This record gives sequence, C-alpha cells and structure tokens, in this order.
Amino acid sequence: MNEYQPLESINLGETTTFVNPSHTVANMNSPALLFMTDFIKVHPVIVPETTEVDVALRIMKESHVRLLLVNRDKEFSGIVSATDINGGKVLAYMANSQLSRRDEVLVRNVMTDKEHIHGLDFEMLCNASIGDVLETIKHLNEQHVLVVEKYKASCGVRGLFSTTDLVKALRVSFDVEPHAKTFFELEQVIVKQVSRH
Repeated sequence: MNEYQPLESINLGETTTFVNPSHTVANMNSPALLFMTDFIKVHPVIVPETTEVDVALRIMKESHVRLLLVNRDKEFSGIVSATDINGGKVLAYMANSQLSRRDEVLVRNVMTDKEHIHGLDFEMLCNASIGDVLETIKHLNEQHVLVVEKYKASCGVRGLFSTTDLVKALRVSFDVEPHAKTFFELEQVIVKQVSRH
C-alpha cells in the first residue's frame, strides 16, 4: 500500500446544491437503444442448463432480474424466466417425468431453447424507435426480447428489452400474454384454458 497517498479532503460547509443527470422525456419516438439493457455495460446473468430451478430462481431474486441466459458448455443455449419456474412448467415436468421433488428439476427441463426464440438485430435497432420495438414485442407476444449482434463468423447476444422496463420508462399500459412455442408449452396453455372454464 506504500504507493498510494491519501487525497486532500475538503469541508462541505459551503455546499448548497446537487448535480442531477439531465432528464429526457421518453416517448414512442425515442431511440430504441436508449431502452436496451446492453451487455457491454451490464453483465448478463447466466446459468448452466444443469442448475436446479430453485437455485436459478434465487439467482434471479439476488440479481433483481426475471430472466436468465442459459448456457451449455459455455455456449448460449436458451433462456429461462421467472414465469417458467414459478408457473406450471415445473409441476408439469415433474408429473410427466414422475419426479417427486422440485430439486430434481433442472433449468434445461423448463427453459426455452434458442431454436424457439426470436430476437432483434442490433444493427437494425440503430435506426429504430422504441415504438417500433413495442410493436415487435406485441407481435412476438413476449415479456423479454433478446438483441443479437452479428460478428464475422458468429452471432452473440448483445442485450435485451424488458416490457417491465419499457412500461416504467414510458408510463404506458402494455400487456403481453406468453404463448406456446413447443408442444409441451402448448399442452400447458390448453390445461390452463380448460381449468379457467
């Protein structure tokens, strides 16, 4: 520690104000990238497919997120959301697999794999408005939409849009009803619809 020196401090008796960031009013025409969670600036929260679902849920709570990226052998393989874990997917998987304990259910058993995910191209977003993104989210019927950036020989997850963040920023009402992407999810939607009636 010998190479470091204490800085000279000053008394705050004459201090009278605060510095605040400039406040820009967000609207539907605001640039889309202003609202994207950019993984160059914010570390994505990633779990392996072999993570137990309740461990994944705890990681979400500790990280204050509702979606985790999932990897297999250090490669992006899909996503898992709080709805996937808290909804009927875990119980349905347990019933179908004749499991008796939740700690036997892994993220890979309830996640959405990358083949069933539609995202947005980062380059295209450079000229898009947040209104364009909201229309896309409505069309895709998703709570979260991933953004991918193309590199020379591959494609990487660059960031994401969250409907919760967009609604807060824009102060608008917006709701999406997640839809089935796989046969298993379709079965769960049908079961849910039947139980409502």
